[in-house]
Amino acid sequence: AQSPPGSTSASPLAGVSSWNSKSLWAACTPGKSSSSAITSQRIERGSHTSIHITVPQLWRRLEITDNHFHLDPRGRRGDAVRDFLKAGGSRLVIVHKPYSEWQKLRQFEAQVATTLKLAGEARKAGARVAVVAAPHPVTLVRMAEALGPAAAEDLYLKAVEYCCTLVDTGELVGLGELGRPHFPVTEQVWEQANRVLETALVHTRDAGGAAVLHTESGTPEAMSELGAIADRARFPKARLVKHYGGPSALEEPAGLVVSVIASRKNLQTATTSGAEFMLETDYLDDPDRPGAVMGPKTVPRRTRAALESGILDQELAQRIHVDLPDRVYGRFS
Repeated sequence: AQSPPGSTSASPLAGVSSWNSKSLWAACTPGKSSSSAITSQRIERGSHTSIHITVPQLWRRLEITDNHFHLDPRGRRGDAVRDFLKAGGSRLVIVHKPYSEWQKLRQFEAQVATTLKLAGEARKAGARVAVVAAPHPVTLVRMAEALGPAAAEDLYLKAVEYCCTLVDTGELVGLGELGRPHFPVTEQVWEQANRVLETALVHTRDAGGAAVLHTESGTPEAMSELGAIADRARFPKARLVKHYGGPSALEEPAGLVVSVIASRKNLQTATTSGAEFMLETDYLDDPDRPGAVMGPKTVPRRTRAALESGILDQELAQRIHVDLPDRVYGRFS
């Protein structure tokens, strides 16, 4: 498998995913702090020198990455990105979502083009962005009902192959959301979903991309199964993200990177788990569900609050927001 490309970070120093079929701290800014924000953080510089730095100083230096963020052509788009930036965020993993049903490859390609355009708008707003796209696993289920399992599988994998060409050209850093249904299905549908996921991971591996998974809740059993699928595909699990993770996914992550939905409880549990994790909102930018799943300001707000309370220190914040995203995705631009 291809190793992730080198980091371009300018910094000095990863449940059940929501999916909407219809649309397939007041903000803390750098330099403005509450009284609790004077807590100092120790920063190691090389092997000999250390200094102490206050949370506001650290905040100005630290990249803040939301690891799973959707934009919608009907939604707030650049305004949502600006909310993220004003709250202290800097980098977004923009994840393609199905904007409508599709049953022809050219329809899917047009939707991915929309995602790439929206990512461009996010960059113009000031965010640095990594983009992933893939045919959604629920789409495979619905296409199988409409077209039959064999035709649906063929079309789905052609869409996967198309996304891999965009990894080759540098327009995508990986594929997502791949995966399997998060709701009960027949044994035949389940077997097909797992088989297609394995094949999709092979294609993604060959293209040198990361992969983001949409699945059922990340229980230890589910994480073990996903890890076994990745092993059969020879996909590097250090670049395989379990999206919408919770505490159970962190118990036995089976080598996957868990992207934790950024609730206060999840963040506190994750910091003591010993597992690698990133933070996400799964923001949908859906005008029919404003603020779902979590609002665009959430990751910066929760990160700053955790630094101020001592739940996070500089080293762990650096791993969550810089080191892990750089290793998984390779580049933000």
